[in-house]
Amino acid sequence: MNQLRQRTTYVQSIPIVALTGEIDMMSSAPVTSRLAELLDRKPPALVVDLREVRFFGSEGIRALVETQHQADVLGIKFGVVSDTRIVLRPLQMTAVDQLLRLFADVDDAVTALSA
Repeated sequence: MNQLRQRTTYVQSIPIVALTGEIDMMSSAPVTSRLAELLDRKPPALVVDLREVRFFGSEGIRALVETQHQADVLGIKFGVVSDTRIVLRPLQMTAVDQLLRLFADVDDAVTALSA
């Protein structure tokens, strides 16, 4: 069974959701649900940290696109943190990297999304 752990911390009232493990068909629903729950609270921004993700496929892409759409509707800034080929390559291949605001680290994301 694939394990995906999620941990939420806050920086300047911005929720940072750090995911560790594999994002696949079995694990994406709780992630999507958690991100939607956080957006419903209307934070100034939302950041998803994927630097510790070991597998990232179509369900991960779908979860990010869905979250970006919901953030756009609510007027909330959304950023994705990753510095790994495992995450960045599928985003580039599907051109989803053009839809998302991508950052190499959480500090850069918080700085950009706070502006």
